[in-house]
Amino acid sequence: MLKQFVDVVSAVLLVSLVLGALFPTVRLATGRDPARPGARPVFVATFTGLTIAVIVLILHENSLWRFNRQRLTLTTLEPTIIVGIATLVLAWMFGRRTLHLLQAQQKPDQRTTILNPNPISRRNQLLVVTAASLWAGLIVFRDAQLPIMQARTFVPVGATVFSTATFLNVVGYVLGWLVAILAAFTVFRLCQARPTWTLPLFSVLFTLLTLTHILLVVRLLNAIRVIFIPVSVAEVLAWIINHQVLFDLTAVAACTVAAIFILRAAKKNNYQARIPAVDRLRRMRNQAMTRRAYLGFATYASVTVLLTVGAKYASQEIELSEPEPYDLTDAGASIPLESLNDGHLHRYAYQSTKNVEVRWIVIQKAGASYGVGLDACEICGPSGYYEKDGQVICKLCGVAMNIATIGFKGGCNPIPIDYEVKNGVLAISKEVLEESAEVFA
Repeated sequence: MLKQFVDVVSAVLLVSLVLGALFPTVRLATGRDPARPGARPVFVATFTGLTIAVIVLILHENSLWRFNRQRLTLTTLEPTIIVGIATLVLAWMFGRRTLHLLQAQQKPDQRTTILNPNPISRRNQLLVVTAASLWAGLIVFRDAQLPIMQARTFVPVGATVFSTATFLNVVGYVLGWLVAILAAFTVFRLCQARPTWTLPLFSVLFTLLTLTHILLVVRLLNAIRVIFIPVSVAEVLAWIINHQVLFDLTAVAACTVAAIFILRAAKKNNYQARIPAVDRLRRMRNQAMTRRAYLGFATYASVTVLLTVGAKYASQEIELSEPEPYDLTDAGASIPLESLNDGHLHRYAYQSTKNVEVRWIVIQKAGASYGVGLDACEICGPSGYYEKDGQVICKLCGVAMNIATIGFKGGCNPIPIDYEVKNGVLAISKEVLEESAEVFA
């Protein structure tokens, strides 16, 4: 339950916070009052992206339409980054004057609310809404796939759909989504309480999310050898990948700072106005700002505890199993098939001439079919895989592999290598093992 809870929150939290700030940002950029609800096209695009992600994964998992997840990631991430930058530029371009007027409106001598202070042409409004909607759909489509795939792990091996373990997994999964939605709601309410914070907060959250996308693109391009990353840079990237929770914590910290300033602003506005009606209205606004700030504090504190203490208990360090023995000759490695026919994951290691340990895994699939690949993938690197409850799971990202696809390229699958089955053994040539050393170097 706790692992499902933590995994969902860590996967969608940053996107949720960004979406929470995007809705009032669109209102601001189109010259409307950001304290009022709106931006319905962005809302529709968000659910459209989520729906498409579900449909694509269902088709893929049921082999109705197989696709290369790595290629799909590259194809969608690059336009996501471009459209996101365009959305940010348009938001500042058309929302800047509105922001200045709202800042002036908060002075003590301003007693009226300026509605529609920065009217822009319908063409520019359409441009802002279109860019924001397209970006919202793309980021939801991209970042919702991982938590959606977690639904495959609801039912542990050996358990039933109606077992206690399955029920707890579902509860943790649903709670994760609810917390992410609550986080988006608190950001949305904070921006409503203090519209002048909308653009700066959105910019910070946008930057953090876009950095994660850029890092993923760089990793994928390096994996397919389109670009070359020096060893020193690769080490830095590896550290960032292993500590990606820092992006989430930084986003939570930015939202917490916004809540602190909103709370201070509410307390500073407790002066007496000359007109009783204005005084009552101001007190009501200050009370609303205070409630929203405290709601933000409670939400962000809970999320921080979940991503730190909760994650520590949910994902204890998993030790990879020790490599198993096999026969090594001048031709290569030979593994008796009878040692593989138990349906479990088997790990092996070879010391290359460059003094690099090359690890590979083998698992029996249906019938006499075997899944053979390196103990590494093109996305997460040589972090390795382990078996839990009959599933093969990536140690770094925690995604459970579809055993039927092990041995094929794409996504988080193990990098496939050439092998041959003959005379009751599974054979891998020494040339293949030597060439694979660069993956673990």
